[in-house]
Amino acid sequence: MKKVLVIAVALTLVLSVAALAGPNAQAKVAVHVREHSAKAGCTVGPFAVCTDIVTTTDGTAGGADAFMVFYELTEWKGVAFGMCWDPTISSGTWVGCADLEIPSFDPAGYMASGEGVASTWYDCHTDYAAVAGYNWVYVYGPGMICPCDHPDPLIEGGIQVLDCAGGLDFPECTRCAGLGGLVGDDPCEPTGAESSTWSEIKELFE
Repeated sequence: MKKVLVIAVALTLVLSVAALAGPNAQAKVAVHVREHSAKAGCTVGPFAVCTDIVTTTDGTAGGADAFMVFYELTEWKGVAFGMCWDPTISSGTWVGCADLEIPSFDPAGYMASGEGVASTWYDCHTDYAAVAGYNWVYVYGPGMICPCDHPDPLIEGGIQVLDCAGGLDFPECTRCAGLGGLVGDDPCEPTGAESSTWSEIKELFE
């Protein structure tokens, strides 16, 4: 128990260190979706270019797997984020794909809208994209599921990418997925920044 607590505190501190823009200054984050599969797990991808990210699926038959994908990366070792959706999507079961993670939700993995995860990997990675994990959600009708700020105020910027030297970048371009008949955002556009605050995302659903 003591060892787990030390790891948790260390990870929280690492993901909260302020730094100037680093190698992932152009980082973006999108929700990649597919019809729910009980077998594939974290083997989704690979993501080599933005067009590999799919942001539209139905999901009304058996639910959908919604992957949190950070992309246009140069090097990475950790991420922090939240995941938000409107009432036509129910709470889901989170499956982490990193080596270590601290969820803001029930340890059983039941994520509610607005909750978040801080994740880290043991090794430095230089792939184009990082897949933090996925949320199995139930879809009752047309709805959107989006990246949003981590609810912990200690997570500076709300959404973070940790590079291999311990520096942070803060993706501002977030792309939502559409479920149950709605079309998701184009993961390849825009090139400009978009707000990732939950208050502004909620306006999409009002």
